[in-house]
Amino acid sequence: MSKILTPKYGANKIANVLLKYNYQVKNGDILAGTVIGIERNQTLIDMGLKQAAFLPNAEILNGQTENNKKLRINEIAEFLVLKHENLTNTTIISLSRLTSLRLWERFKQIDFKNMIIFANSEQSIWGGKLADFDGLKCFIPNSHLPKYYRRKTGRDNLLPMKVLEVKDKRYQIIGSSRLAFLKKQSPSLQVGLTQIGSVLAIKPFGIFLNIYGIKCLLHISEISNQKIENLMRLYRKGDRIKVKIIYVNSSQGKIAVSAKQVDD
Repeated sequence: MSKILTPKYGANKIANVLLKYNYQVKNGDILAGTVIGIERNQTLIDMGLKQAAFLPNAEILNGQTENNKKLRINEIAEFLVLKHENLTNTTIISLSRLTSLRLWERFKQIDFKNMIIFANSEQSIWGGKLADFDGLKCFIPNSHLPKYYRRKTGRDNLLPMKVLEVKDKRYQIIGSSRLAFLKKQSPSLQVGLTQIGSVLAIKPFGIFLNIYGIKCLLHISEISNQKIENLMRLYRKGDRIKVKIIYVNSSQGKIAVSAKQVDD
């Protein structure tokens, strides 16, 4: 790697400040710098150090090297120091991680526990979907996705979501579309109310119904007072059943219903 010196300190205000206070660069610091060179795989940044800092293309914006074109010679910006070696005066910096850090701090100021947020669906991966919320990555497990959204493909599809967990180290949000639907439909899904459900699936232990986009369980013990040998002989997918809501768990998105408790 060739040694690239920064411009003379007399013309560099950032360098003058660093020299005056004998500042020691540390990993995780946020420093301002000026673009002094754009190469194929990296951009050179004058941060007032003895040697230009290196900004890899993957650290410019979301790992997309084509965004290197968004930086211009003499442009001034702030960067996050990823790695600084005192012996070699080598500094690796990032623009994308600083952007994520600031987005993350802003996100944590939101009272997301009591809100439904909307994220742009990006792609389906093993176990769920990736989505983007204001530049932050969200993961929604399949168990928290209604079938309609599991099948829906393509970007820019808005997914309603309630936040289940936030992971600070990865700047990652775990969300649930199922809980978002449940919160939205909560006035119609209260214990004691009677609704019509459409059969989604029939299992030996009971039937899963769709009520306002929410999957509800009609256990075999709540279908009839008489013993049922085979549910497949009584119901088919798409059948509509009148049921009463007998259990709602808002934190887990679980709803149980009963057919035998419906008032005549």
